[in-house]
Amino acid sequence: MITLVEVSARLSAAAEERALRALGFHDDDCADVALAIAAALDDDEKLADIALLVERLRESVGRIGEEIDPLDHPAADSDWRGIGVVAMLALIAAGDDVRAFHRSRGISAEISDHSLADLGQQTWVHRRTYGAFGVHTYRWLATAFTGNLYWLGRLQFNIVRHGDEWMLSTHIPESGPLTPAAVDDAFRQAAAFFAEHFPDYPTQSFHCGSWLLDPQLADVLKPDSNMVRFQQRWTLDRELGSGDGDAIFFVFRRRGDVDHAALPRNTSLQRAILDKIDAGGHWALWSGTTPQAPFRDSDASAAHAKVGELE
Repeated sequence: MITLVEVSARLSAAAEERALRALGFHDDDCADVALAIAAALDDDEKLADIALLVERLRESVGRIGEEIDPLDHPAADSDWRGIGVVAMLALIAAGDDVRAFHRSRGISAEISDHSLADLGQQTWVHRRTYGAFGVHTYRWLATAFTGNLYWLGRLQFNIVRHGDEWMLSTHIPESGPLTPAAVDDAFRQAAAFFAEHFPDYPTQSFHCGSWLLDPQLADVLKPDSNMVRFQQRWTLDRELGSGDGDAIFFVFRRRGDVDHAALPRNTSLQRAILDKIDAGGHWALWSGTTPQAPFRDSDASAAHAKVGELE
């Protein structure tokens, strides 16, 4: 079990601005994380909660493909100094263990840092959604902090079991245009990266489960739009359920009971999302796959080593 002394030392080191920037934190969030760390260091009870979550995360590092949820614990659900802040500090304190796992797999420090920077990204998204400091997606972040999420170019990927085979699950962070060229580059990087660093989990396909795969989008957006072209890459296999909440969240950064009349309608996508729901229709989550073979070319082995710039 990690000691309170060790957790304190890790959090103290992480409170430096350079360390927080490496985890992707933005200006306002850097200041609030530093304040939360200072408060935790003066609160043995809160430190004990953080240490418990750190230990759960450490025990989960490297357990690729297993259905584990190390942050499924009352301590993580605490609203101390903001939603999910206790879990956030545990993720920060567990960073060294994740980086050690990355090194054991031969993963570069650049890709390691870029992948863990999803913590700062999700904290920024939380502030845009709720107007306050915190992170409500901390259970999603456990995927990265147990060693199974990598940010490669425009997209993020993790290894999942889909049916009878391993696949690379594909995720779309908010980091710029979803251009076909950027997606091709990310797919090439991922195909090479996982083949080199995770050969014990051989994959032949990409998988995606998202509202962006809803065929109804093609009815309301231009055929050459980035979203429609992204959707056309996938062979759909099943509908996963309602996508209304995801559509509202990812397009407008709002959760819960939202007043649609107060939302902007400045883009064709914004208007399409709201018009369908307001008319009594619904968006859906869909699951789809696409093969890796077209992206396993002679340049792929070199492509994975670079971290794509956020466009």
